[in-house]
Amino acid sequence: MQPFRYIAPFASLAILTLVAALPWGLPPEDRFFLPLLPIVAIHYWSLRHGSLIPEWAVFLAGLTLDVLTHGPLGYWSLIYLVAHSLAILSAPIASRGVAARIGLFALALVAVTVMAWAVSSVYFLEPADWRPYAFGAGLAGIAALLLVPLLRSIDVQQGTRGNPRLLRGG
Repeated sequence: MQPFRYIAPFASLAILTLVAALPWGLPPEDRFFLPLLPIVAIHYWSLRHGSLIPEWAVFLAGLTLDVLTHGPLGYWSLIYLVAHSLAILSAPIASRGVAARIGLFALALVAVTVMAWAVSSVYFLEPADWRPYAFGAGLAGIAALLLVPLLRSIDVQQGTRGNPRLLRGG
């Protein structure tokens, strides 16, 4: 089971990156939530097991999405690295419980969405329409309600506890 501990973060990030790159037939203004799906995995793994998902894997996921969607190279890499950094920096607060982790994810999603909007506005040299970004962040938050239990189910460390040694007598 030990190798799966290291494979699970990479596999979940790769699958969500490919899901984000697939052509789902959605209108352009409704597609923005798809690239935010890997952020759920990035935040989950970085917050709980920061050493299992290195920066290069996060960068590679963003670069892969940029290449597959014909976007500007480095855009999603930058956004994903910011999400990773926010999760790593907020890890001490996450130990306070589930409510703290939900709040941290919501704050990270808002911060990443605002940054994505700002970088896009700078790239096009005019303010981008904020509504698709806000709608995408809302959909990504709803999708996180489905994705986090899936990520939690493949999190090997989450379900393991020390093997109790049952000894008779003392």
